[in-house]
Amino acid sequence: MEKTIKFLIWVYVVLLIFEGALRKWVLPSLADPLLIVRDPVVLAIYAAAFFSGRFPFNGFVIATAALAIASAGASIVGGQSNPLVIAYGIRINYLHLPLIWIMANVLTRKDVERLGCFLLLVAIPMTLVMIMQFQSPMNAPINRGIGGGEGGQIFGAMGRIRPPGFFSFITGPQVFYPLVAAFFLHQATANRRLWWPVLIACGLAVIVALPVSISRTAMLATAIVGGVFVLSMSRAGIGLGSKFKTILTLGVVAVGVSFLPIFDEARTVFLSRWVTAAGGEDRDAWGGIIGRVLGGFTQPFYWASMAPFFGYGIGVGSNVGARLLSGRMGFLLAEDEWGKIFLELGPVIGGAFIAFRVFLVLHLGFKSLNALFQHRDNLPILLFSAAAIPIALNQWAPPTLLGFAVVGGGLVLASLNEDSDEDDEEQDEEAETEDDDANATRPPPLETAPPIPLRPRY
Repeated sequence: MEKTIKFLIWVYVVLLIFEGALRKWVLPSLADPLLIVRDPVVLAIYAAAFFSGRFPFNGFVIATAALAIASAGASIVGGQSNPLVIAYGIRINYLHLPLIWIMANVLTRKDVERLGCFLLLVAIPMTLVMIMQFQSPMNAPINRGIGGGEGGQIFGAMGRIRPPGFFSFITGPQVFYPLVAAFFLHQATANRRLWWPVLIACGLAVIVALPVSISRTAMLATAIVGGVFVLSMSRAGIGLGSKFKTILTLGVVAVGVSFLPIFDEARTVFLSRWVTAAGGEDRDAWGGIIGRVLGGFTQPFYWASMAPFFGYGIGVGSNVGARLLSGRMGFLLAEDEWGKIFLELGPVIGGAFIAFRVFLVLHLGFKSLNALFQHRDNLPILLFSAAAIPIALNQWAPPTLLGFAVVGGGLVLASLNEDSDEDDEEQDEEAETEDDDANATRPPPLETAPPIPLRPRY
């Protein structure tokens, strides 16, 4: 049963990356049903975990269930009578959360590293698709939106869209590349699983994708991962003198990207977007970003003071909720996540849900720091630096953002696990195979005559 759960987790991750491609290019007529394509998978994971005794009944999961019940009850009392809107809201906020701890219970460290290799390899075709989207007109088939509609992507700068790659929108690369960067930096400084030239190609894919994305969020989120890596180097035992291949890997990536024409073109467009978003002056760009970040923490409390005690109802602030209630897509409530939560759930339950997400981030951060300082392991803290913002601050109504928040949290906890006995046996078998191969190639020992017994001396 454990292998079944692991297989379903892989299916969940694969659908997380490619569901946008299904909704845009492969099955555009089924774009709406495919919005929840991972829900049956996560329910199957829960069923398999429950019947195998691997379902976690910890404080986080119990709190999730309690918040879901309270949110549904408050919505009904508050006057929200559409059961589909309530069900969809519960699906957004709570349905996928227990997967974090199932991943922590089932996956080993080696499983996490294998998933990391998969994400690294996917980054190469992802970046190639983004380059094609970047260089194509806005109405090109490769730039179609959900349902196959033309002009369905977000404008970036200088006539270019913000290329989403395989994802539905640019929000996908914003959470995908920081996670890929975390695995790349770990493999570049630890025992690698990928062949060195392939790892170099993955690093180039990450560096090129950031300016091609024309997304400040993607750039800054990946920069946070890089900053955490630099700060953790000394504690993780990564020194410039002792890690020659690490410096060589990072150096080859840095030099190699400078020879790519697309990088210069994308950098020009990205800088244009950076300046125009700030009103035309570079010095205002950072002020605008800082103000946006601070506003994300302060503005929601204004909405909390304006929200009804029981809120307007869970799910009302999502695009699907807006379509069900008003017949059109849009934001009926606040656009930022915390403001939407307060308006949907009210100041009490909404505040409890936000506190739950913040406490979860603090919990993951504490465990990651403990792994770094006690075991000199920097993979958990790198994964945490990529997952913290999606868990605490990002909107969860978009399925991609929700999926990466859950997968990121699960990978952080699973990276703290030791390898299973099966993995140890596999390593032993590999070691024995290597010994056998070495013995097979080693020349046979020379035949020697038996020793001559010594005569006793009397």
